[in-house]
Amino acid sequence: MDKIHYKGWDIVPTALQTTDRRWSASCDIERASVGGVEVFEGATMQFVRDTEDEAIAAACDEAIRQIDNIIANPLVRLG
Repeated sequence: MDKIHYKGWDIVPTALQTTDRRWSASCDIERASVGGVEVFEGATMQFVRDTEDEAIAAACDEAIRQIDNIIANPLVRLG
């Protein structure tokens, strides 16, 4: 899946089909900094939905909230 650009960050979604024919998706987020690319792996939890698009949309919505939180408080770092 392609990266999604949001407020200077890249959202990198990953989706996999589950054994029960549903879809599970999560997102990493990354941004370019002076020291290189800073990657927050597993920035979102897994979102399981009936379709790939629904799962990716849920994970990307969470990634957007994570980015907004980091922008609002730059001292916050994802664990």
